[in-house]
Amino acid sequence: MNAVTLNATHITIADNLETVDRQQWNRLVAGNNPFLRHEFLSALERHRCVGKESGWQPQHLLVHDDDKQLLGASPLYIKHHSHGEFVFDWAWAEAYQRHHLAYYPKLVSAIPFTPMTGQRLLMAEDCDQQQVGRRLIDAAIKLAQELDYSSVHWLFPTEAQKEKFQQQGLIIRTGCQYHWHNRGYEDFEHYLSHFSSRKRKNVLKERRQVETAGVTFRRLHGDEVSAAEWALFHKFYRDIYDRKWGFPTLTLGFFE
Repeated sequence: MNAVTLNATHITIADNLETVDRQQWNRLVAGNNPFLRHEFLSALERHRCVGKESGWQPQHLLVHDDDKQLLGASPLYIKHHSHGEFVFDWAWAEAYQRHHLAYYPKLVSAIPFTPMTGQRLLMAEDCDQQQVGRRLIDAAIKLAQELDYSSVHWLFPTEAQKEKFQQQGLIIRTGCQYHWHNRGYEDFEHYLSHFSSRKRKNVLKERRQVETAGVTFRRLHGDEVSAAEWALFHKFYRDIYDRKWGFPTLTLGFFE
């Protein structure tokens, strides 16, 4: 854990999340979001899914009080590319290149490989959240300036936290995602009744094909999965990238 000249009291940077107390970090996670928990983020680091070699270099921001209690944090990474962000800012990178400027490295606050909305400013419920949030934002901007990086990005923040970024004068980038919501469907038949006739017939046809093929399902909790099954899951994961594009960043150790 390194202190940096951010001109703000009690702000430090952790380049290894395992140096941060797990309980204190998790205390800041609203709604117990699993992708923001210490266990998930530190496992990515421990099993080399993120790191300097993968282009996701941890630089997590921490705000402590005088008693060394963690009041705020932000999962932050130095990025040397735009893979694994699900934002697609390649046009920005190309614009920088055309003007003979360096777009990379940049700073990104996000959950690696996970395009899920959530906190990007983690703050204790009993602290001055306005002040702590402002310090986290200011510290990230100051760090980017000191390192001469092109920009800072907070990806997929909550609506409430997006307002905090706007209040700090930051530019809001709008994207589009498609989410499925349960509209109070009583059962699957009720759900299908909202489809057009053609789409409903297609779904029923596909389900009959699965049934005819004899496909069965077995649901396991994580601690019930064998080593051979974890290896098989990881093989399927890698096969997707082999058939499509990109590179598989999650290791077998992380799966296990």
